[in-house]
Amino acid sequence: MTSAEPASAALAEAAEPKQIEMHVHSFGMRFHFTRLAGFDVFRFIDMAAAEGFTGVNVSANGPGYRDLGGTTPEHFERVRAHAEERRMRLELDTSDTRADNMRTMLGVAEACGADTLRVYTKYSGTLRELIDWSVRDLRDAADIAAARGVLIVIENHEEFQGDALAEIVGRIDSPWVRALYDYGNSQMVGEDPLVALHAMGPHVSRVHLKDHVIVADPRPRAPSTLAVQGVAVGDGLLPIIEQTLRLYDLGVRRFCFENVWGYTAPVRAAALPATPPFSMNHGHSFLDATALPAQQSIAGEAAAFRRGWDWLRGELTAAGFVIAR
Repeated sequence: MTSAEPASAALAEAAEPKQIEMHVHSFGMRFHFTRLAGFDVFRFIDMAAAEGFTGVNVSANGPGYRDLGGTTPEHFERVRAHAEERRMRLELDTSDTRADNMRTMLGVAEACGADTLRVYTKYSGTLRELIDWSVRDLRDAADIAAARGVLIVIENHEEFQGDALAEIVGRIDSPWVRALYDYGNSQMVGEDPLVALHAMGPHVSRVHLKDHVIVADPRPRAPSTLAVQGVAVGDGLLPIIEQTLRLYDLGVRRFCFENVWGYTAPVRAAALPATPPFSMNHGHSFLDATALPAQQSIAGEAAAFRRGWDWLRGELTAAGFVIAR
């Protein structure tokens, strides 16, 4: 063996494509769901398949199960069959870790053929109380998840920094309860997204890939007068490809594209890090798209979806990723 052969082998290995799944989140078409007649979970699955996604994540919060669009066993079976016919994997989103909700929604997920159920806490209290309550609830839900074959992932939503999520999942210590890393939600609690990723990384199995900026909020809320502003993927300041590469190196193979154009959330921290995602030098201004006329919100959402998805596919290709069914 010559000295060049190991180097060649290493180069060949490095050049191998990084194969991933890419789901798409129903929240990214929320105005289509709520304001466009006839747009439902079945049209969403069809759209996702036509765009080359490998699966869908569907918001199923609330008494009507939101974007899932039905609450009967017959409806769940139709969703399962529709996704299977189009070779699309399915995840569901819920909120509230309480036992009754988790028991119900794990059953709904199984009935729909979903392999993952996202959750976040709905409790109010001290940080320590929120952590302890979440551990208690999800530890109890883990056995149900195992029996139904549905992975639970708890998201760093708008309550926890990365180390708190890591503590929750670590204390539960079950293969059926993992973390969902959101690319930008740590901004709401004043934490740089890469710092959150470092803390959560070993526990992450699912992600929400989105883009954000920080803007002045015309509706001041203590302790901050700032808001997280959702923008088309590629238009913001999150280090999306760096985050994706780090997640891939941690073993994550399923990603979820989430178009959060027109979304806003208050920054809940009084002090923010001086890192690029928190820069105010970006040219975006506050936009709550829920206040727009229906057709304008639908058109803006569609344009942002197209721009963001085209940008992401190009950047993923350049970084050596391949979206594979």
